[in-house]
Amino acid sequence: MITTPGAGLSTVPPVRLPQTKTTIALLAACVLTGTACSKAETGLGAESADSIAGKSKTAAAGAGAVHVQGVWKIQSQQFRIDLRLKREGGVGTVVTADSTIELLRIGEDLFVRGDARLYQGRDGRGGADVEQSAQALRDKFVKVPPADPSYARLSGFTRMQDMITDLIRLNGKLKKDGRENVRGAESLKVVADRGRGGELRVALHGIPFPLKYIPSPNGGALELFEYNQDFPLVLPKPEDVVDYGTLTDGKEPSGKPSDKPGGPVPGTD
Repeated sequence: MITTPGAGLSTVPPVRLPQTKTTIALLAACVLTGTACSKAETGLGAESADSIAGKSKTAAAGAGAVHVQGVWKIQSQQFRIDLRLKREGGVGTVVTADSTIELLRIGEDLFVRGDARLYQGRDGRGGADVEQSAQALRDKFVKVPPADPSYARLSGFTRMQDMITDLIRLNGKLKKDGRENVRGAESLKVVADRGRGGELRVALHGIPFPLKYIPSPNGGALELFEYNQDFPLVLPKPEDVVDYGTLTDGKEPSGKPSDKPGGPVPGTD
């Protein structure tokens, strides 16, 4: 048998990688941090946390409509909010542990529909007057006059300026903290004071709308979506509206919310 010396051996010279200090440094950084090998951020993701938060607030202020939904915790109270807002008004519900309050504002006309606790005393006791009010309010809206002190407090829930640009606050040094998927949309996480001063999720693609707001570690979370999607605001039928004055004799309900929409809901303490 005849054999050929060296047959089957490759004649292609080996490929040598450059062993520069830069290459070694990059490889070491990749192994140690796991981030140096990832693709660099571009667009909004490459901007500072302050810039991202600022652009988000500007985008929210320019929106024509929004849907706000989630849980809002204030001290020992918890509110479940579901509100659709636009410049002409808003509609939705604020749910507490004891009651559900429906809000409807069309222009300057504010309508409220709730249970008997809306007009109960702070001690929670009932009575003939409360029972009478409960019967009158069943499935009815109360039109709150603009001159009444509770008007500004309640209408704050239905105003975009109050519920988005004024409500969303970040206190402390801002820092980017990765990304998060919010209702199918990729967002950038911005945290204030390591989360103690609030957190914001900002849409990474398209208009940088705020998509989620966490006021504090134990303050609940509100999601914001359906930006610029219009919705109808329909006045209640006259027979479904009860005159506010006949129920209160000109006096404000005893359960008073605070001056800001984040304060207690009427009928709660």
